[in-house]
Amino acid sequence: MTDFLIKLVETGDIATTGAKPKLPTTIPNLTDTMLDVYRIPLKYLYYNDENGRISTQIKREYGNLTPCSDELNTNYNDKISEFIEEDNASALKRTKKSIRDKGQQVYGYVLQDGRIIDGNRRFTALRQLESETGVTQYFEAVILPFTYDAKADRAQIKRLELAIQMGIEEKLQYDSVDLAVDIYKTIISDELMSIKDYSLETNLKEKELETRIETVKLMHDFLDFINSTPDSYHIVKDLKLYTHLYELAKKLSTLFPNKGPRYEQTKITTFTFIGKTFLTGGDTLREIRDYLKEIVSSPVNDRYNNEVEDVVDDFRDKLEAEPINTSLDFRKRLEEATHELREVNEKYNTTINRQNRGRNVNSFIADVREILNTLQDMKSGDGLTGSLHYNNFSKDQIHEIREILVSINIVSADLIEVYEDEL
Repeated sequence: MTDFLIKLVETGDIATTGAKPKLPTTIPNLTDTMLDVYRIPLKYLYYNDENGRISTQIKREYGNLTPCSDELNTNYNDKISEFIEEDNASALKRTKKSIRDKGQQVYGYVLQDGRIIDGNRRFTALRQLESETGVTQYFEAVILPFTYDAKADRAQIKRLELAIQMGIEEKLQYDSVDLAVDIYKTIISDELMSIKDYSLETNLKEKELETRIETVKLMHDFLDFINSTPDSYHIVKDLKLYTHLYELAKKLSTLFPNKGPRYEQTKITTFTFIGKTFLTGGDTLREIRDYLKEIVSSPVNDRYNNEVEDVVDDFRDKLEAEPINTSLDFRKRLEEATHELREVNEKYNTTINRQNRGRNVNSFIADVREILNTLQDMKSGDGLTGSLHYNNFSKDQIHEIREILVSINIVSADLIEVYEDEL
């Protein structure tokens, strides 16, 4: 029943505190004088499953939960309260002590059906106090004349949420993934606000909002690439992958503003390289930044994409063996694709070495001279160097060396003509 709390107010089952709220933003057709703060029994309330943090946790732990108040079943609120405590146990402890000593100092906001829009931590603290003391507690909150059933109402609810989150009291900062997903859902999926409106409410620049939206689109593509569902944002959070994708989104938007086939190939190759960094460990973000600089932003990008195209396909085959539901699943699949990811790493190192050879004239000449020295050593050793003997090689390996030498002969002849033209 969407107007359940209002009916309880009308029957006298919910009383006003006498306080008058001051709205943190302007909402059409709604003024401070039209609203009151009420003392609401906890049993009528429930956490908002549309909240960015809560929805991500629900997806990670349970896949899906049906929201309901404690009056119907405590299971839903019990599970969400665990998330709230795990998110910041010390903050919850401070809030509970403050309420125990001085009462609730900051009112919350709820909808007419009992959905909590602001005040999750205070509600959690009150539930714990009620359980510990056996004394009935009340959540002091404004009952907003809105419902999630109407899109126009959802837009006003979101406007209020943003105004509260961005500054009327000390808040737990949004996780980067949760914030980006909230921006994407509000502006793109639900079309509740424009980029300009969201920017005005949050003081985030429009360009920044656009980049975060593009980052969420990349999250969807990445999750699809690894054989997961597009809304498995918890995998991105658990891998601490947001900044990697954020920087990739900025780079791709600059290099490929119209997207297209080169954008798609670069994106997929980069996703594979990300897998490589997580398999080998270390500073994965630094490796991605180096990759974006040395490969994606350089003239060798297309060549590198083509060189690893087959191994990228092989890697995708490994990922598609089974659905990936957790970050642990992803890491296991990386281990199963060790061979493919090592090949990607070898191609990357070869490309970087090739790049580095051309950055200094003296080192470039030294590298060319080293090639000559190697060939001269081979000639002096009747085709081999050091202590190697032909019986150390298979027929295929001897054939491979011969083909390389033929290619060297052809390429060197072409290069001689190039340098003659420069004289």
